[in-house]
Amino acid sequence: MPKSTQQTPTKSPVNYKNRKARLMTRFCTRYNFLRKFCLFLSMLLLCILFAAIPARAAYVDTNLNTFIHDAEDTQIGYIGQDMQFHVRIGYNGVNGLYNPPTESINNVRVRLSNDQNYLVTSESKAGTGPKNNPYDADSDDESAAHDAYEEGWKAGIKRAYNASLGLTYPIDGGKYPFEINASVFSQEQSRKSLKKGEYMDVIFNVTIRSDAEPGYYGIPVTIWYDIPSNSTGNFGSLLKTEFVNVYIRSQGEVKDPKTTTYDRAFAIGENQQTPQGRYGTVMNYGVNFRNTTDRTLYDVKVAMSTSLPEDQAMQPTANAKASAERAFPFEISQSNYDQTFTEIASGQTITAPYSMTIKRNAAPGYYPILYIVSYKQTPGGTVTNEERYTNFVKIDNDGMIDQDSILGEFSENNRTKARLIVQSFHTDPEVIYAGQPFTLYLTMANASQDINASNILFSLESEKANNSAVFNIAGGANSIVVNQLAAGKSKDLTISMVASAGVDPRSYTITVNEKYDSPQFKNASEKVTLDINVNQVSRLSCSNFSITPESVSVGNQADIMFGINNTGKVTLYNVEAVFEADSIGSTSSYVGNIKPGETGNVDVMVTGTAPTNDDGKIPVTIKYEDVNGNPFTSETSVNLYVTEPVEEDYNNMNDDTNSSGQNKAGWLNLKTGIGALVILGAAGFGFYTFKKKHRKKDELNNDEII
Repeated sequence: MPKSTQQTPTKSPVNYKNRKARLMTRFCTRYNFLRKFCLFLSMLLLCILFAAIPARAAYVDTNLNTFIHDAEDTQIGYIGQDMQFHVRIGYNGVNGLYNPPTESINNVRVRLSNDQNYLVTSESKAGTGPKNNPYDADSDDESAAHDAYEEGWKAGIKRAYNASLGLTYPIDGGKYPFEINASVFSQEQSRKSLKKGEYMDVIFNVTIRSDAEPGYYGIPVTIWYDIPSNSTGNFGSLLKTEFVNVYIRSQGEVKDPKTTTYDRAFAIGENQQTPQGRYGTVMNYGVNFRNTTDRTLYDVKVAMSTSLPEDQAMQPTANAKASAERAFPFEISQSNYDQTFTEIASGQTITAPYSMTIKRNAAPGYYPILYIVSYKQTPGGTVTNEERYTNFVKIDNDGMIDQDSILGEFSENNRTKARLIVQSFHTDPEVIYAGQPFTLYLTMANASQDINASNILFSLESEKANNSAVFNIAGGANSIVVNQLAAGKSKDLTISMVASAGVDPRSYTITVNEKYDSPQFKNASEKVTLDINVNQVSRLSCSNFSITPESVSVGNQADIMFGINNTGKVTLYNVEAVFEADSIGSTSSYVGNIKPGETGNVDVMVTGTAPTNDDGKIPVTIKYEDVNGNPFTSETSVNLYVTEPVEEDYNNMNDDTNSSGQNKAGWLNLKTGIGALVILGAAGFGFYTFKKKHRKKDELNNDEII
């Protein structure tokens, strides 16, 4: 029977186009899922990163800023005073968190931020400020402030939401240091367009709160801007709040409940003699005021008081009559004697001129005249400073001298004068090194019980070494003028100095020369001395390195020698060289004391413990002490290579040597054997020839016998 045949089923034709579409759809689906998953991971990591950034108590990390930039030097404000707060606006497309994707931004507006998440004005946490607008929108005076408040509060709500998502970095600006009033948040600087890489400077006039604490503050500043999308319109308005750091400094510190010291804005009476006047003539004189601050002062007013300072009295130059008056010595002919100056630049000196008529019964002597100086730190700001200055004038009035008690001819034995002493002094830094600057804080005191001193000139004179002064005053001015120093009072002096670099380490003296006036003793001269210790920095060098051999194998030793040179001016005590490295065993070499200009020698054997795996440098630490036992170190290095052990190679070398020796001995034995064989062969051949000859001879003899 024929076999049944099975028909193979035919496959339907494949639609490659539909299959490709399905594969692309599947690929896109997976790609979108992967992209979203990566985006989710990125956002999660970003949130974790920003959540991990520690909040700063006051100083803000401005590296995260995009638009707002710190000044090159941190701005400084003073508690209770006006301040010009500078802000620099711009972006470079690289730094910060929020770089716009365009080459420029439009409609730029900058204000101090009114975001209640930042303006913490009490001990409460950020974001718990008042939610009700304190400004009246219907009032013309406060409408701008009302709008600014609303704008800032809405920004705060948005930022709080962003913070919950981890899209902002945490801050804590501390207690807001600026006074909050109707005008502080309405100040606005604007610009139509700002290109990438361009910057604009913005100035805000503010007042430091009187209850602010000294320290650093991060000030929030908000920038509004539009991002242009194309030529027909804008992408939309955006805002960012970033920070600028300022440092708030105290005006002074209270030493006791009755005395407060300040950083005074002016120096009075510099480069001028004590004004003098005689009764019967009009006294024309001026008083110099120099701006000692680092900024321009505005609307400066110098007011002369028509009464003597409460804590100071007139100092008579002669015994005045009982009817002589010791109060304000001038006739009061005006309602006030105010002098006003629009502005005084930093370091500028102005002169306040006066024309005064001396009273008929003014006692002869020196009168302390009180001047009250007020000023503003910003144009149009508020007056927050009133400082008191005293300058003496000398009045001569022969008609008010008691002739019966005039002192006789001048004699130091019958005249009394004040005693000016050094009450205390210290230096900053406490330890002074030759060639380095330092500050001398000197407290001069009038040790007299009832004798005042005036027109005091302190001149500092340094001890000399090698025909030059050991101590040099910065700027070269070695004289300080003090108008007056009442009995029992003291005066703090601050002098910037530099110690000469080439002096020997020891104590040197500074002489304070005093020249001053007392009521009965004019141009009195005294001097006091200070002892100040000058130290020298220890210096050394190393030379004449010798390493034998320069390379050793593990287990072998090398001899290291070099010299330690004392190149300074002080003795190096207990000098020791310590060798420590992974390739050698730790060891040390004690050198002892090395005097200035001398050399101590190091000679030590080091043992290789491990092969060298670097450039072969062996660190050497040189330890030593100063005269007070303070430890110091200096670093140097030597080159020594440590190689692998060579025992196997040595054995192989011995094997090769033995083999060559054996070969040589074998060759010698072979030659000897060959020679012996040749000799034996020759001897055997000779013996054989000899025997053969004798045999033939015997055979012949036998034949003859037969």
